[in-house]
Amino acid sequence: MRASVLPADLADSMPGVRLHFDDDGFDGQLQRSVGKADSGMANVGECLTIASQIAPGDRQSWYQAWYAFGTRLREQADAAMAAGHAVSARGAYLRACEYFRQAFFFHRDDLDGPELRAAYPASVQAFQAAVPLLGHPATALSGAVSGYLFWPAGPAGPRPVILHIGGYDGTAEELYASAGPALDRGYAFAAVDGPGQGSILYDQRVPMRPDWEHVVPGMVDSLLTRPQVDPRKVVLAGRSFGGFLAPRGAAGEPRLAAMIVDPGQYDLGASVRGRLGDLAARVHDPAADEQFSSLLTLPNLKALLAPRMVTHGAVSVRAYFADMLSYTNAGTVARITCPSYVTDNETDPVSTGQGRELFDHLTCPKQFRLFTRAEGAEGHCEGMAPIVFWTAALDWLDETLGDG
Repeated sequence: MRASVLPADLADSMPGVRLHFDDDGFDGQLQRSVGKADSGMANVGECLTIASQIAPGDRQSWYQAWYAFGTRLREQADAAMAAGHAVSARGAYLRACEYFRQAFFFHRDDLDGPELRAAYPASVQAFQAAVPLLGHPATALSGAVSGYLFWPAGPAGPRPVILHIGGYDGTAEELYASAGPALDRGYAFAAVDGPGQGSILYDQRVPMRPDWEHVVPGMVDSLLTRPQVDPRKVVLAGRSFGGFLAPRGAAGEPRLAAMIVDPGQYDLGASVRGRLGDLAARVHDPAADEQFSSLLTLPNLKALLAPRMVTHGAVSVRAYFADMLSYTNAGTVARITCPSYVTDNETDPVSTGQGRELFDHLTCPKQFRLFTRAEGAEGHCEGMAPIVFWTAALDWLDETLGDG
């Protein structure tokens, strides 16, 4: 089995533009942080300085560089708070949150590994230290939904709310980078972890599951107990792997006022079958375990597959691929009734055109948007220009909900 058979829809971002690294995975993740600069959760100069301290392809030096810089920022934030400089502390805490998250990114293959167990809680703690300093109200969410609810300063509500579920390896804390554009328009914003994500995976050890039509209703139930939330205007948003999860969730939740997905993803199982070729017929055959497991002898494939096995709670490579076959919206997409905004990107190596495929199968009111390199928004989830995505999506949402 060659690397080319692996599911591109689960590969790390591989944009055409380069910032620092020749390695696609390293540079894609660096760009992921740089894209948060507009939100105050990263700084371009800091990110490039950290990158300069990393040996290409070396996961441990990646961890050490991001973790050390995050630690210094956290110490600066603590000192700023002690001196009464709350605004400075807020910025340093937010950037430390992101840099700690980056530190453990390439160490997600062991939930008990020292890198993950140090950096993940450090990221959460830095973010939670920033929350009281944000300049707008916020509250933690727990129970059926784990994460945070933010709303604009001023009257508490009820307001339309964006329920934002994360991607394959994101955290609720990371999603705060997308809150600003929504808050500026008067929306509340719920940043949440679900099965296989953030605190639900790292703390509760609950793996990823495909049937989010049974997950999202509980999240909505929980939000509707909040006085800040208008029950008629709950909007489900999913980006990256959330572009698959959100449609599955929307299929089981008729109370949604709208859905936004970036990029849309229709049938990951079909993609896996196509890339596995003849081996697809053996994913349910335990006798094929050795053949599939031989992939882990290749360092690059081990780095790709091992974290995904952990995320899915799979004990073997074969079991991981077998589980991935169930990740399809084909049998549920017709049940989505809310107006839907579906996107894709002309240079996104993750969606491989599935945004248009999902859009074509939707029978609800819908709109499609293809983002382009010419807009400065190339790559997975619009790479380093997320504001291009949010401007377009929120303009559509304002018009759809009648709040614009």
